[in-house]
Amino acid sequence: MVYFPVLCFFLTICVRFCAGKMDLDGPEYAKMPPVYHLDPYEECFFDPGGVYCDINFALVSDEPSALLNMIQQYSSENVIHYNHSNLDYGICITKKYKNRTEPMIDRKMTLERWLNHTFWKNYKLKTRVKDPLYCGASADEIPIDGPDIFVAVMSSIIITLNLLGSLLDFFGANCKFAKGLVSCFSLRQNWNRLVATPDQTNLPTLKNLKPINGIKVICMVFVISIHSFLPVTNYMSNTQYFESFFNNYFYYIIFNGTIIMQTFFIISGCLFVIKYCLDVEEKTANIMTALKFIFFRWLRLTLPYAFLLGFTSTWMRHLGSGPLWQFFVQRFIGNEVKDCRRNWWMHLLYVNNYFTGSECMGQTWYLAADMQLYCVSICVFVFFKSVKSRKIILTSLFLIGCLFRMWNTYYHNLDPILTMTPEQSRYLFQRDKNFIHLYVPGHTNLPACVIGLTLGYIAYTYQNHDIEKFKKYRQALWLIPLVLVGIIYTGLIFIIFRDAVSMYYMKIFFSAASVTLFDTFVAILILGCIFKIEDIYTSFLEWNGWTISSKLTYSAYLVHIGLIRYVAGTKAALIHTSFIVMLMYVLGTVTLSFAGAFVFWLVVEAPLNQIFKALIHINRKARNKNEVV
Repeated sequence: MVYFPVLCFFLTICVRFCAGKMDLDGPEYAKMPPVYHLDPYEECFFDPGGVYCDINFALVSDEPSALLNMIQQYSSENVIHYNHSNLDYGICITKKYKNRTEPMIDRKMTLERWLNHTFWKNYKLKTRVKDPLYCGASADEIPIDGPDIFVAVMSSIIITLNLLGSLLDFFGANCKFAKGLVSCFSLRQNWNRLVATPDQTNLPTLKNLKPINGIKVICMVFVISIHSFLPVTNYMSNTQYFESFFNNYFYYIIFNGTIIMQTFFIISGCLFVIKYCLDVEEKTANIMTALKFIFFRWLRLTLPYAFLLGFTSTWMRHLGSGPLWQFFVQRFIGNEVKDCRRNWWMHLLYVNNYFTGSECMGQTWYLAADMQLYCVSICVFVFFKSVKSRKIILTSLFLIGCLFRMWNTYYHNLDPILTMTPEQSRYLFQRDKNFIHLYVPGHTNLPACVIGLTLGYIAYTYQNHDIEKFKKYRQALWLIPLVLVGIIYTGLIFIIFRDAVSMYYMKIFFSAASVTLFDTFVAILILGCIFKIEDIYTSFLEWNGWTISSKLTYSAYLVHIGLIRYVAGTKAALIHTSFIVMLMYVLGTVTLSFAGAFVFWLVVEAPLNQIFKALIHINRKARNKNEVV
């Protein structure tokens, strides 16, 4: 294990230098038309009737063109380059048409005519404008409709209940109704719940699980950081700078780091087993037990999720304006509004990850996959009670999950690891078949779920055993982060040699082996921290600040994509990207996401969660009463 990360690193360096790729120097690169362009937005509406359009168009030629051939050859390396024959421009159509004498009837025809004139003059190329166009005028307003009003009323009710609960808590009202309202909606009470730590409980199991909080927060920060690249890799003036990142090995930790989502499936499976053993241990579990677990899990996730789903499908489109608002709101959120209103049932049933045509809250694929794996987990533990039968079923599920990954990789000719590329940053993975067929389905994430369930069972079973003899392996635990980095870097081989025939069958095997290795080492690291086999990682991950922040991770995951799209959509000009600019966007997005999550948790998630807990309490009281009778 000591030599594994070193071997992976040097192997990727060797293949990097052995592989050929097309690079252009500055003058050659400048011959290509810019991928992005924006006309001044405010000036477009100085004259009455101003119309601004965001368009996507392709470069074409009626005759042989050396420039177009160079562009197509350069763009063919789509893992490391933008598609420079597919351009996104923001154009003030009325300014371009200002000196024409004939009336402007067809916007698409007008834009294509102007583009053909400009591109033939500058590049000896022609264009083909793609549908749809995203155009807006200064007088355009989005009307408020019935769903907008309904969500506004529900939001007002929640805010009013928070104010009322906080006031009753402040003045110390003692009636039964006031106590119930205070218990759920008091900001002070919910703040106390937020800052409470497992050290203040009498459950040793919860105290042992504190390192998981640190891992959750760190992984969530990493996920938000990757997504925060959207504003700085779309509509940028120096696309060559971002493409140059793919020559820097450091950034491959980010580009191939999408595998980190596996960690959340592991943690979810681990916590499920421990909770199940604590609540159902030595009791007779049956189908009603499974249904109750599933219902309460569904209710816990859905209450805040449904609120944000309603907000996204209504008021999100009213919040901003700018040259890119049409692009990021009509192209993404506008379609998102339609999809959310049409396909809301998919989200409430947690099956949206299997409907790839929907653009509604794309980040919630994880919630759907996690809910599906939760249902599988509860069925395994309820219907198979012996240790032997559970081992057989879990082993079978693990192998089935690996076979699903290998089959999908073979059938759809996928890459073994989902990689962030320049083109995917333009479309948020919506068109990426690796994302659709390998990353988001519940069944392809079965191996992580099974490893998480196994981890939880070991952690619960051996919590009172003597583990001193295992502390001699503490040095091995210190190396696990390096091993995980090595696994991520190994995916670089399949990026460089993705078209090589010899890699075809190798990547089929690696699609299952990569997640299995990654998940196994993550589980070993978590297990070592739970049992305190070493002190460095454990003491760091047990910091109480992680415990508090981990309560915000669900809210942060829900709100961060909307925030990122808002920031991207309100840009008024092309951004000149640099490392400092990207770092500022990352830090700002992470900070604002957790700040928004803090408000959302206090006002929405925590009160609704308290209502959820009250329902569980009522159910348990009724069950205990029946048992007494």
